[in-house]
Amino acid sequence: MADGRRGGGRKNTILMHPERKTIIKQIILGENNLPGGMTKAQVAKRLGMHPDSIVRFRKDHITEEMVRAVLAEVRLSKVEGDTAVLNEDRMDVARTYETLAKRVEALITKAEQNEDDGFALSAMEGLRKVLRDIATMQGRLATNLTVSVTLSQAPEWVTLRRILQEVCVEVPAAREPLLRKMRQHVLSVTKEDDGVGI
Repeated sequence: MADGRRGGGRKNTILMHPERKTIIKQIILGENNLPGGMTKAQVAKRLGMHPDSIVRFRKDHITEEMVRAVLAEVRLSKVEGDTAVLNEDRMDVARTYETLAKRVEALITKAEQNEDDGFALSAMEGLRKVLRDIATMQGRLATNLTVSVTLSQAPEWVTLRRILQEVCVEVPAAREPLLRKMRQHVLSVTKEDDGVGI
């Protein structure tokens, strides 16, 4: 029920709870065995409720759009975290090469000061290899890894899609022009979409 009341007029505890979004997320993650999730029994114990109340809440108040939005958010945050780690590792490699190049350059300078041409030449060859490796590595590091998210995973698209479906149910004549316009603008219209209202 949208106003947070159950059949007898009592307000739903979870809908009125200040941590409602967190509780919903914990239920969804728990159902999917993901970190941060809790079983319905754990949620019930935390809130001092009967587990059947959590089961009813799940059935009556957590929509498929909400589930998809939470799961998309989890996937996105994992990808962003992994990307940040990879970018930092790549920069560590670049810093190591630069440090090595400076050390070899110092050896060359010292060899030249001691008039040790043979050692200076071999050090220069080593520096040339290090600089070549740095150039190769810098080329690979020039662009950081980025995260791309498909529109179907965005919470905004999930909400917009639900609204379009509801409008098509309310105004059946709007369905055909909507699908035609989406196809004209090359927006993805799958068979699943056709089956659920848009």
